[in-house]
Amino acid sequence: MKNIHCYFLAALVLISSFPIVVPCLPGAPAFAAHPVVATGQEPKQRPIDKLKFPPLEFKPPAPVKLSLTNGMTLFVLEDHEIPVADISAIIRTGSIYDPPDKVGLAELTGTVMRSGGTVSQTPDQINQKLEFIAASVETGMGSDRGSARLSCLSRDLDTVLPMFADVLMHPAFREEQLEIARGQVLDAIQRQNDTPQSIADRIFPQLIYGKDSPLARSPTEETVRRITRDDLAKFHARFYHPNNVILAITGDINKDSIGPRIQQAFAGWSESKLEPEPPINVAPATTRSTYFVHRDVNQSSVRIGNLALKQSGPDYFPLAVALQVLGGGFSSRMFNQLRTKQALAYAASASLSGGLGAPGYVFTFSETRADATVTAIETILKLMTEIREKPVTEQELASAKASMLNSFVFSYDSPHKIAARTATLYYYGMPLDFLQKFRDSVSSVTAEQAMQGAKKYIRPDVASVLVVGNEKAFDKPLSGLGSVTAIDLDKW
Repeated sequence: MKNIHCYFLAALVLISSFPIVVPCLPGAPAFAAHPVVATGQEPKQRPIDKLKFPPLEFKPPAPVKLSLTNGMTLFVLEDHEIPVADISAIIRTGSIYDPPDKVGLAELTGTVMRSGGTVSQTPDQINQKLEFIAASVETGMGSDRGSARLSCLSRDLDTVLPMFADVLMHPAFREEQLEIARGQVLDAIQRQNDTPQSIADRIFPQLIYGKDSPLARSPTEETVRRITRDDLAKFHARFYHPNNVILAITGDINKDSIGPRIQQAFAGWSESKLEPEPPINVAPATTRSTYFVHRDVNQSSVRIGNLALKQSGPDYFPLAVALQVLGGGFSSRMFNQLRTKQALAYAASASLSGGLGAPGYVFTFSETRADATVTAIETILKLMTEIREKPVTEQELASAKASMLNSFVFSYDSPHKIAARTATLYYYGMPLDFLQKFRDSVSSVTAEQAMQGAKKYIRPDVASVLVVGNEKAFDKPLSGLGSVTAIDLDKW
């Protein structure tokens, strides 16, 4: 891992040698960390200008893959720089398995597994033991996977690991803790429409996948109140088995001895027949649709996008580069037009959401003042069309690639991030050398390939347009974009 640390140090030194310009709202003064003064003389050479660095490279180590006799899969990466141990678990489950009349079941299961204690230990007993040695054990649930995490000093692993295994194998789902978790979910449902941003983030995936799709549906008060303790226990029994679990293990551990230690901690946990994934039908839209949610606010939240692809597909990298050019940062077309030149939006970006399990979707994100809403949408649709037709320049291509590579490096700056990402790749059936080949895959994308990726997957002609705001304050009627469907949140 020392090579990675050297990379970061070199990158930080290089970054420190450039002027830092802070973008401002229109009308505000701009400030620079190193103001430029016109003197008519050549700039004085600084000591840092004399420093020479070799080409920066990112070569993340590959974790060792181990398979236990109980069916559990491990990805192990040693790191002896500090005396800690980290274990992350991925469980093949998730809210996609929720019954339609009990949406929220998986979420409550993932919460109460930990908060409810185990059959042999109360929540307080577990909490006190962990707090005494500054360790943690947590569980959670996503749409298509469950999770668990252990973190402790490596000397305490033999104490914490059995507790981690106990939580995964023998949760008690105590009734009083279920009611606390239920109350928290109900409270979140009460607050889900508090801001335009939270409304847009919840509604937009439903426009892409369908309101009742397991990939996008949301719990309601009715579905959450139907869930019982017995439902949690049965949900756990369906999915929590060793052959349904992948562990990413890193830290001050030994790759040769960790397997037997895991096997011993989970002794008695038997394999089971795996549940097939529920059928999920994802149909791309054939026409553009505009949706509107009224909120009496002076700022609009806008999302525009369409169904795209899986990250494992061959078009992923050309599309990713195209999205970076379109709305990936300060030098992107969206930022330059919407923020810098026209001052239409406070925030503007484009990206791919999801795409690991089911196909993901491309979308633009923008927050704009109400009296610029429709003009901002028209500009975004125009830019989405231009990225399909207007060639990517060499400067845009170089900037997009540099941004992607730099952000990628800092996303995997620890052994545990690398091991956890490798476990995630394995979980979704993607190539395990994805991280190692990322740099070459991005670097090899040509301007023509980026534009072809945009033509195929950035589709303003079939995009869903969602606007949350106050139509009375809009600069133009929203109907100018086509027919508009109003969403009543009380009935949605």
